[in-house]
Amino acid sequence: MTENPNRIRVGDRVAIFLRGKKRIWCADFWQNNVHRRVSLKTGNRKTAIKRATKLAADLMHGTYHQAPKPTLMSQVADDCIAFLRTEDRARRTIVKYRGVLNQFIAFLATQRVANIGQATASHFDRFRSQRKATRHVKTVYNESVIIKQVFKWARTRKLIVENPLVEIRLNKPRLQVKIGPSLVQVDAILASAGEPLRSQLTVLSFTGMRAGELQRLRVEDVDLKSGWIHIVSRQGAETKTRTSRKVPVHRRLREVLEQLPKDQRPWLFTAAPSKKYPDGGHNINTRRLNEQFGRLVTKLGMPVGREDGFVIHSLRHFFETFTVHAGIPQRVIDTWLGRRSDQSMAAVYYRLGDEESQAFMVKVPFSPTETPAESRKEVS
Repeated sequence: MTENPNRIRVGDRVAIFLRGKKRIWCADFWQNNVHRRVSLKTGNRKTAIKRATKLAADLMHGTYHQAPKPTLMSQVADDCIAFLRTEDRARRTIVKYRGVLNQFIAFLATQRVANIGQATASHFDRFRSQRKATRHVKTVYNESVIIKQVFKWARTRKLIVENPLVEIRLNKPRLQVKIGPSLVQVDAILASAGEPLRSQLTVLSFTGMRAGELQRLRVEDVDLKSGWIHIVSRQGAETKTRTSRKVPVHRRLREVLEQLPKDQRPWLFTAAPSKKYPDGGHNINTRRLNEQFGRLVTKLGMPVGREDGFVIHSLRHFFETFTVHAGIPQRVIDTWLGRRSDQSMAAVYYRLGDEESQAFMVKVPFSPTETPAESRKEVS
């Protein structure tokens, strides 16, 4: 058979030829008994031969991977979110991923990029730079981690030949020490708050629970007879670590819980009637709770804000700091707070018994006129 004069052989397996009105060089070859034709994306003969030579070498060494079909970044986001749901990831995690990906897709649209294969490390850098102008450095870091994870996932699903972000290393921001109120300041805040805010802040202050956990607290979660507040991770209303725990009811907190209304209601704390909920009975809004707390703290002349002041989460800082100063072991405090960040074997082996947990809580002098020595006397 005579050789086609319009085709140029490159190695034993590849032939190149000009194709189309724009006269673009294409490569013709067989791989795994499948005939393939790919564009070399050039009209220059010398460049085409160079690229075809590399292709032939990749075929010989078995390292050639055909470029996947173009996939919209929005489709990748949808598929990745579906994967997270299959893996039973928390709703909060899924919502966070969706929000970050929507932001990234909108940015790529401004760069005229629609497919994931068109995204580059430069796009990633520009997105981070744009976000840094309006977001905290930790927020930008967390968003960057999510985007890198999505690209890594896309590579495992063969949606991209190479991950353009694989070699990018992110510098994790240093943890900043957050201030928390003292017992004197907590007492002043509680004394100035009206109901039901006072009761809500009291529960947060003397249990260390998160505002979202307070929001989802049910009436049946409070067991005053046995002296426990159960922080339950329920389907659709999971805790941050997706695990349940219980915190002993301190004697100062008991006084407040005993005064709460005894009427039938789903949540321990319910919001006032509104246009959306004219009958009331719905759970509280954590953002509004933080705003109320901020106004109260401002009125008392205390610092407010995430950077150098107090927010509703600062009451959790108060709980940890105060209990540490009261001599409670860190393992006990971490169990009350529901922490899972410790990877040591002690975190695996240590178990806090009910009697020990109650005894440790009794030792905490949350009452303004009480001293640690008096608390220990009460235990003995």
